[in-house]
Amino acid sequence: MTDLASELRDIERKLFEIPDEKVAQLTLLIERSRAVVLSAALADAALGTLRPRLAKTRPPRHLTLQRIFCHPFEDLLVLPEDGDKQFGRISRSSLAPCWDFVLGCLDQAAVKELEATLRVATLPAMGAVEDPRIAKLGETLWAIAARRLREEVSAAEADPAKRADLVVKLGGETVYLDLVDMLCMLEIAAFLETLREELSPKPVGRFLDSQVEAIKNTYSALSNFGSVRPGYMIAFVLARLTDPFQALPIFGEMVELPTGVDDLRPGQYARRMIAGDSKRFFKAIGRSDASKMEAGNIAGMVDDFVHMIGRLKADGIMEGPQPEMEAAGHKLRDMVKTGVLAGADDTVLSALETPTNIEPGQEAAVKQAIFDAKVEAENRVYAIQKVAKVAGEIGADKDVGQTLKQLGGQLEQGGSTLISDIKAGKLNALGKEAAKQQLYGAVRMLELVSGGNAASKLMKDGLAAIEKMPA
Repeated sequence: MTDLASELRDIERKLFEIPDEKVAQLTLLIERSRAVVLSAALADAALGTLRPRLAKTRPPRHLTLQRIFCHPFEDLLVLPEDGDKQFGRISRSSLAPCWDFVLGCLDQAAVKELEATLRVATLPAMGAVEDPRIAKLGETLWAIAARRLREEVSAAEADPAKRADLVVKLGGETVYLDLVDMLCMLEIAAFLETLREELSPKPVGRFLDSQVEAIKNTYSALSNFGSVRPGYMIAFVLARLTDPFQALPIFGEMVELPTGVDDLRPGQYARRMIAGDSKRFFKAIGRSDASKMEAGNIAGMVDDFVHMIGRLKADGIMEGPQPEMEAAGHKLRDMVKTGVLAGADDTVLSALETPTNIEPGQEAAVKQAIFDAKVEAENRVYAIQKVAKVAGEIGADKDVGQTLKQLGGQLEQGGSTLISDIKAGKLNALGKEAAKQQLYGAVRMLELVSGGNAASKLMKDGLAAIEKMPA
């Protein structure tokens, strides 16, 4: 195990020196080994090491029938959430039992034929965005799997005893509901492949006019295509967006079109899914550990939270995730106190400390330490100011305001001390340039915390003192 860990670290160090062909060979070898239970953990560790390079090189990936089966609904996959079924989403923990059930439903001769075709299929070119084997083989697999699953699910829905047996066989009610979602996605897979081309690469930022038109046309076509449930296309679209709220006007206009789900109209379906996603987002905040996060990341989470509740309020979707939202707000307030505000004075003021008693030959190390301290201090102040803009939304405005006021006073005092140290010759060993960098850091901190006037005065007085330092 130690030898493997050492090898992985060596690969990580040389990651971008490895030829593309070697990366492709390693990736295929590792992914094939995942089929062996004892190798799964090691394969995941190795793939994690290679991941930065995989995004750049895009080597052909090891393809299995299970991966092809999951392709139509892969955008909907989320991590398990307390065993609850989330509207418009599929739990990753349901994949294995559902795939095993699907395999048992299929004609085994047909499965072997597909596997044989897969083994001889031409690999995609290095760097290809899409794997053409998926759509080609998926056309057959999706159709067969959808037909057999529809038979099984229809029989289960018509007979409570059969439904209960199937729930037990799959491992729970949530898995069964996820299987139904997979089925409905498989039934519209051909339409999704065409739409996928319009909405790639993901995640999609702002919609283009052509994409909006493609969404409307595809949904209209699905609404007139047999007994499929077109609402599942909404889930597919929303899952590929960085800002799903922008889709609300599009689906909100489709008041006459069905979704096939719980008597919902397209706009209602979209709002319900967004509410579910926001609930999952709020729950994720509740599981966050401030002790393992940088102050800047906490500030970013607060900003995302405030943006989310603003959009939920604007679109009238507050009621569903209200309890989770309130719990997340309380958690963020505590995270701000412990991860952003606590110890901020020590972090910021340490960047203003004047180095003394510098040993010969240590000048470079001291300068680097000063630079690192400045970066850490500036990052902390940035985080505090970012939180300050929205602190009222989580009830942290008083705490943040007091911290900024206290820091401002301490920085002014620290700046005065720095100037006194410069005048007393304590920075002579570092030289004028280093003294200027120290001054600039103090000025920058004061500007970020207290504004330009106080910073300008410190700059003027500091440069005057530095000018009198020996050359």
